[in-house]
Amino acid sequence: MSAETAKRKERTRTTAREVEAYLQKHPEFFKHHLALLETLTIPHPCGDAVSLITRHIQILRERDQRLQQQMAEILQVARDNEALRERLHHLTLTLIDARSLEDALAGLKWGLHEYFQADFVAVRIAEPMFDSPIANLALSGDTPLWGLALADGDPHCLSLAPHEGGSLFGAHGGEAASCAFVPLRHAGFKGVLAIGSRNPKRYQPGLGSFFLAQMGEIVSARLAALIPD
Repeated sequence: MSAETAKRKERTRTTAREVEAYLQKHPEFFKHHLALLETLTIPHPCGDAVSLITRHIQILRERDQRLQQQMAEILQVARDNEALRERLHHLTLTLIDARSLEDALAGLKWGLHEYFQADFVAVRIAEPMFDSPIANLALSGDTPLWGLALADGDPHCLSLAPHEGGSLFGAHGGEAASCAFVPLRHAGFKGVLAIGSRNPKRYQPGLGSFFLAQMGEIVSARLAALIPD
């Protein structure tokens, strides 16, 4: 053992003796510093036997850790929801600024790419039928997937095969691996909004649909207001 190592060990022993002496002189120390008991590990002189006080402290410590974890999860959910609400607000403003159906559809696609990182966006309108210069806007019966959202009026999320993505989104649509179908319904207006992602896990069954439903209501109301008479 080197002289330097011996000196370090001696300093450690000295410090430990000083702490011990201090606690002996101040037996009420932990009474005023209870939080320290939650982080200290104190061996029991009975070996495996644990006193009731020690066991109680252990239970409280474990419960505190669980509560802290639950609180962290709740705060994270709140942050995520607030971020979604903010993005939905920006998308709403984008749609309000549109002065024509063409502008609204272009703004919708831009907003979903910009604020929600969507890789693919498509809109199909089932009712009312009207002439439009926009290609593939009318809902046809050759793509059964569109009927998912129209059937029950609820958003649906699912994985996509390459041929399904291609029929939904056209060129490069085969790269879409998952998709959210959002129903569009408002005062005689009926259609579907499809949002695709290259990430197969982005839109999966069981994904919360609250914000998707809200988005559908906002998009429906704005598009319905811009449909030609």
